[in-house]
Amino acid sequence: MTQAGRVSARLRHLPSDVAELLQLGFGVIDIATATRAGVDESRLRRLAAAGLLVRFVPGCYAAADVLVAASPWVEHALRSRAFALYSGEATFLTGWSAAATWQLPTIGPAPERVAAIRPNGAGHKVRRGPYGDIRIAAIPPGHARRFRGIGVMSPGWAVADAARSGSIVPALVAADAAAAAGHDPCCVVPAMAGWPGVARARWVADHADPCAESPLETLGRFTCLQFDLPLPVANAWVGDGRPEYRVDGLWPWHGAVFEADGALKYDNRPDASRIVTRQGEREWRLRRLGLDVVRFGWDLAWRNRAELAARFAALLRDNARHQEPVRWWKQVPGVGAVEPGPDDWPSPRRTGIVLPAGWDR
Repeated sequence: MTQAGRVSARLRHLPSDVAELLQLGFGVIDIATATRAGVDESRLRRLAAAGLLVRFVPGCYAAADVLVAASPWVEHALRSRAFALYSGEATFLTGWSAAATWQLPTIGPAPERVAAIRPNGAGHKVRRGPYGDIRIAAIPPGHARRFRGIGVMSPGWAVADAARSGSIVPALVAADAAAAAGHDPCCVVPAMAGWPGVARARWVADHADPCAESPLETLGRFTCLQFDLPLPVANAWVGDGRPEYRVDGLWPWHGAVFEADGALKYDNRPDASRIVTRQGEREWRLRRLGLDVVRFGWDLAWRNRAELAARFAALLRDNARHQEPVRWWKQVPGVGAVEPGPDDWPSPRRTGIVLPAGWDR
């Protein structure tokens, strides 16, 4: 029997002290922390040889069974944490590595490499290493932060940097969530002047909407941007003389509504039939208010936006612009539903917004 075989025969489960350190380390254990807790590095190497731990970078490990069950994005977040611990306190995760660490919504494939930044008062370059990339650059004050014991750039910076490096669609989803939490990506874009892809970062920052509450709602709005359709109001309240129902997207000048139906609303839920019944009752009442409704799910919004845009266009065409808009209310945090002000009204016309070059790459 080989040495690895003899080790694996003796070790079937992670020892409780190592499992506890992994939990305290948010899924990653590093040598420095382990040593302080009395766990020698040789034990970690034996557990890795037994297939119970996986080494991400020198001195940083994660539980093998967790990685087997993890989604690509969860694995990337763990790998990013290990890279941050390995790289030291002067290094801060950025882009999608930071977005995943902040647990902003992520859609599409996870990046293959970890991205980080090391603040420097002058110069700008990228160092590619075996475990991740580190950008050396000046950054504005207040955006290099500590979170769960590692360096992470702010959520606003994270989504702007993520937009530079790939498609703006996943970045807009994350930017909406960051904006809803009070993080403005617009303030960081000037610091990225001259960086590759900064036009995409600027576009995402300019079009983030804090009123969107789910990736699917963001994709519905992006469909209107992509295909030059009038923009809806996100999560507007409608009702008979008072706010009664909040709809995912409202075109008040057309009396039309979109409802984003995520599969998680129904999948594997014992109350799915009740949800469907309640949804049907809600739609009947919306139609009684004179609102036409279109529903869509993930397949259309993510994989076939051309078809979704055609459905939106047909809905708006069938409900030509009214002389008077539908009465609606907006949600104000801490206050409730209030009448919209002049700046809250969307244009009934096409957006005319141009997507940045390379937006879908």
